[in-house]
Amino acid sequence: MQITLLILTLTLFVVFPYQKIEGIEKLEGIYQGRIEDGYSFCCKTESGSERILVFKEILNVILEKHPLHIDKLVGQKFIISFTKDIIIEGKGSREVWTILRLQKLVSGQHLGD
Repeated sequence: MQITLLILTLTLFVVFPYQKIEGIEKLEGIYQGRIEDGYSFCCKTESGSERILVFKEILNVILEKHPLHIDKLVGQKFIISFTKDIIIEGKGSREVWTILRLQKLVSGQHLGD
């Protein structure tokens, strides 16, 4: 019985990619628009510098509330809650950033407010 469970566990580990969730992070970002690989935001890092981040994955519920494919949202400020997941497939791995929540900021409002 133990050998069967061990073989089943190893088989599942090989068949299905392993996913490691690092935790939820938040950034303040200005939506730059839809690009080929995803959704581009100009974000302020913890050190205060600006960086362009492209999020390839966004929950459908968020896209219903904030249709990012519409150009009128370009230039809008958001608080972006996201996860950085490491997907291990075969011999390689890739990092996927998934937006879990977008909160639109009003003029003058910032992440710490």
